[in-house]
Amino acid sequence: MSTTPIPTRGSGDLSRVYGDDWSNKEIFLQATGLHKESDHNKPRHVLIYWVNAVISDSIEVWDITQLERHGHGHQYHYPNALKISTKERSHNQTMSLGIFTSEQREQLLELAADVEYDQITTESRIWMRDLLAKMVEEKLISHDLFNTIRECVPLPSA
Repeated sequence: MSTTPIPTRGSGDLSRVYGDDWSNKEIFLQATGLHKESDHNKPRHVLIYWVNAVISDSIEVWDITQLERHGHGHQYHYPNALKISTKERSHNQTMSLGIFTSEQREQLLELAADVEYDQITTESRIWMRDLLAKMVEEKLISHDLFNTIRECVPLPSA
């Protein structure tokens, strides 16, 4: 039996004001920090995002897909559109997953909602590995890109 909770709206979600549209958008995977940690006790947080709106030269609204830490556990929130400083790109490792149509973004979100996880023991890299594997199965990303991400972040093996 799955212990995966139903996704809930993210804290501070701005999707009602800055919602997604029907345009094609570049999708990014971001990992905390510019380089992978040599210390395995400090796993990197990973997320997927695309830009819903540009507020100014320094602020964008990102539609974020991630497993977030809350207290002693984790939760997947959607919708989860937040104002983010554009400096985040220069402070963290960012990789393009490609240009997605609105239908492909919707498919990505459906896959994310279907990733099973345990709120206590699953951390973001394991959840993201499982999501990316589903994206490979659905041909949203290539297996080569999946392997590159697994090595660069790194993501744990299954």
